[in-house]
Amino acid sequence: MAEAAADTLKGVLLQVMGSSDAPPAVKDAAGQIVAQLTGQQLLLNTDRTAPFAQVTLFLPMRGPDGEETASVHIQSRRGRKGELDAANCRLWFDLDMKQLGQTLVDVQVVDRIVSLKLHNNDPWVLELLEGRREEMAAAAESIGYQLSSLRTEPLPEMKTASGSAAVAAKLAEYTPDSYKGVDYRI
Repeated sequence: MAEAAADTLKGVLLQVMGSSDAPPAVKDAAGQIVAQLTGQQLLLNTDRTAPFAQVTLFLPMRGPDGEETASVHIQSRRGRKGELDAANCRLWFDLDMKQLGQTLVDVQVVDRIVSLKLHNNDPWVLELLEGRREEMAAAAESIGYQLSSLRTEPLPEMKTASGSAAVAAKLAEYTPDSYKGVDYRI
């Protein structure tokens, strides 16, 4: 049993947490990682008989403010055994990193043909990616994929406050007036 637990990262971390030799700081860090892994396992526990899967992974990368800085959203068909279909899927990486800043990467794969779109507001990042197009195409080809398109764009703009105020005003037309007073029946 102990040998089987040592085969997984979570098993090793649980052993560290139960060890009397480990310092409290190490036990605490192991506990936080176990909680993160358990959360990921619960998020990934979906209906394996469904023809499609939607999975969100929150990567435990913390920024200077302590906030999560990376997540991956996956949409995919399922295979016969419930596995995700890597040849037909969509990946959406939402990254907030020190050097690159806020970056969104949209990867669409259809029959192992890849379309890649990167959103970032820093011109140097977009130029860097465009300059590496051939290198990326070769890397994709080396693992059995074909890079069909590579586009770079600025991040999508947020809606303005005036636009949301107009929507709120429109919704207010359908909201009943707030009720004031007390109903009292004898």
